[in-house]
Amino acid sequence: MTAAALACAAYAQTPAKPDSPQVKEHLDKARQLAGAQWGPAYQFFCVDPRANSNDDPAIEPSKIFDNVYAIGNTGTVAYAITTSEGIILLDSLGANQVDSVLLPGLRKVGLDPAQVKLVVVAHGHADHFGGSPYFQEHGAHVAMSAEDWDFIAPQPGAPPKATKGPAPPKRDIALQEGHPVALGDVSVIPVLTPGHTPGSMGFFFKVKDNGKTYTAAMFGGTMLTTTRPTPEQFDQYLTAIAHFRAEAVKVGVEAELQNHPLMDDFTGRLALLRARKAGDSNPFVVGRENYPRFLDVMAECMHAQIGRRAQ
Repeated sequence: MTAAALACAAYAQTPAKPDSPQVKEHLDKARQLAGAQWGPAYQFFCVDPRANSNDDPAIEPSKIFDNVYAIGNTGTVAYAITTSEGIILLDSLGANQVDSVLLPGLRKVGLDPAQVKLVVVAHGHADHFGGSPYFQEHGAHVAMSAEDWDFIAPQPGAPPKATKGPAPPKRDIALQEGHPVALGDVSVIPVLTPGHTPGSMGFFFKVKDNGKTYTAAMFGGTMLTTTRPTPEQFDQYLTAIAHFRAEAVKVGVEAELQNHPLMDDFTGRLALLRARKAGDSNPFVVGRENYPRFLDVMAECMHAQIGRRAQ
């Protein structure tokens, strides 16, 4: 077991102290904000957070919207967005999942892996960028924030960085906040959300469903547990959530997707999609009023978890 895993296990085994009045205040606010729509988010962020795992159950490769497909497992998902000039991948799973999960998953939903022309990576962890070297070697571009390019592989001439796991992709497109990266008729707008990594990004993009177009969001650098981040990372993260929320309101986000969909009843929504009848709404379209509340629940629960850690 790694030192990090031992630390997490020790933290989990430590008897919980009673919540302080300040923590209870954040919990109560989060619960009220969650309501029925975001009950799973409250349960995950406030009550029982956990990291994603290689053992998370696989999902059936699924069409989420007319132009968006989900491939992966219940803990980690990559999204394929079809465009007029090929496919954009949002994240690329781990390097060991390319042949076993990602490529067969693309084919199962009727997509040609050779049409992947752009991989947009939400943050510099191997379960998100690991598959991108394969597509880069087959002609695709890879886009990531400059901060996370440095995080995974510093600029040429900089001191070498000790890395674990698979080799990262070669440095390519550096995403900048507010500057869309496009392929064909689809643009992805990045928003810098540091905390989980120095250059974590969230994204806005258009999705289509039965002739209607919606603005979707993916907050791509979600902290899943609170055992390891530093106080500085917590401050960054809370600021990032507030910033992303403000930008989401500006663009009118109506649909919610996550690359670690552990907190949004992902499997339940997939079941609703499979049972969907003509005229039924898409369960991933949550509405302009509801999406900001998802981020509010995340923030209030983070305040509560920070308070618990300080006790």
